[in-house]
Amino acid sequence: MSLVLQSTVSSDFKPHPEGIHPAVCVDVLDLGMVESEYKGQITMKRKLRVVFESEQALEDGRRCTIGKRFTASLHPKSRLAEFLGKWRGRPIVPGETIDLAKLIGASCTLVISQQTDLSNQVYAAIDAISKPTKKVTPSGQYDPAAARQRMAEAKAKAGQAGLAYNVRGTAPAPAAAAPARAMTPAPSVPESKSAAAAAPQATTPASSVPEYDPEVGF
Repeated sequence: MSLVLQSTVSSDFKPHPEGIHPAVCVDVLDLGMVESEYKGQITMKRKLRVVFESEQALEDGRRCTIGKRFTASLHPKSRLAEFLGKWRGRPIVPGETIDLAKLIGASCTLVISQQTDLSNQVYAAIDAISKPTKKVTPSGQYDPAAARQRMAEAKAKAGQAGLAYNVRGTAPAPAAAAPARAMTPAPSVPESKSAAAAAPQATTPASSVPEYDPEVGF
């Protein structure tokens, strides 16, 4: 039996616009164990995806969403610990625990760029995050249940085709798991950082944006 696959991309897909965008966290997805590669070694690591909704609107009026995937670790050298530290304005300290459910509803400021993948398709990436310059309220348009259903379907299709499940930003949450769990720092091998992840923290001229320094919430 032969198996022939074709890569298809929706022609009407439009990546999130570049720039500095006020946003709010609308979901934390537990992606489960996902295949990872570090220095040529293949391992299985627990991953999660933090999803944001910005104030940027699509042509149909819906607000844009964008996410970023991390290894589920608060090791001092992990990308997740660095990301959360810049988000709230103070670093994660050894021994600290964070309830990731508290990220949902927290505002922030995102620096977003557009990049091109190996198939020459343009996608948006979160380069940096910082404390919010304004409060952003979720629109209610994001559907967490639908997002999990799409992830479950993607994993099922990959399994039926006998393919390794390692799709960027898509994977199912465990059936009995909450969308986010408290995690304690644990030693782990840090993932290699992309140029986007290593981008400088967002800065916004104080003269153009009103001050907003709330309790971030986590």
